[in-house]
Amino acid sequence: MKKGLKIVIGIVIGIYLVLVVFTTAFLLNKNDYGVSKFFGRYLVINEEKTLEDYEQGSLLIIKPVEPEDVAVGDKAFFYDTYSVNKKIKYAEVTRKEKINENETTFTMKDNSPVSGQYVLGTKKSTIETNFFGKILNVVQSRWGFLFIVVFPLFLALIYEVYAIYKEFKKK
Repeated sequence: MKKGLKIVIGIVIGIYLVLVVFTTAFLLNKNDYGVSKFFGRYLVINEEKTLEDYEQGSLLIIKPVEPEDVAVGDKAFFYDTYSVNKKIKYAEVTRKEKINENETTFTMKDNSPVSGQYVLGTKKSTIETNFFGKILNVVQSRWGFLFIVVFPLFLALIYEVYAIYKEFKKK
């Protein structure tokens, strides 16, 4: 029975540590637009239902696309460089203009021009996961990070210091 309990506790601690490391890396890799990049994919949380077609709180895993792969009529994610709040937007491409061999400009449904270098991906290249998005949304919040990540690690540190103190006291 004790061996089975140790295995279960080890699995729970392992899952917890993976969650802590991933969340910390996710938060440290965020750019000015709130987008993290891992393994060549963009990770975006649809926090305020600002990205239509996707559920609020879901995690979007966006595979980058080349400007040549974006067609008129596709819905695309792009950095809104004209906005002060620095968010990403999601809109339909209404016009595509190739400026030169290195530059393509898109016109979105709201008539905003977007350079090809600011396009993240399209709806076709995006995977939505609600479960991990909701977990990550809670853990990355101020109070969630404090109580789920910082506080348990602080308690573990105090316990380790106490265990070392007890060992020295025995000797």
